[in-house]
Amino acid sequence: MKRFWDPGISRTLLFVVGVVTFVIASYQTLATGNMEGLYQNYWLFMLSFGAVIWLRYLRQKDKIAAAEAEAARKAAEAAARKQTKKKR
Repeated sequence: MKRFWDPGISRTLLFVVGVVTFVIASYQTLATGNMEGLYQNYWLFMLSFGAVIWLRYLRQKDKIAAAEAEAARKAAEAAARKQTKKKR
């Protein structure tokens, strides 16, 4: 049975939140002008930055898990080869 909420959807939404908040913060900063606009929209920039950092963390976590799974698969194949060579 297919899951309603795939992990890919949450990552896509996280990316969208990061991009949208950055675009809104940039527009509001330029519309307000001067440094006051940057001060008023700092929280939006930080929300965007946090979403991007969280997305990178999740991607790195997946990359590490995939590398560990690949190493375990190679070790299992090597052990299986040793077993077949000993039987001959």
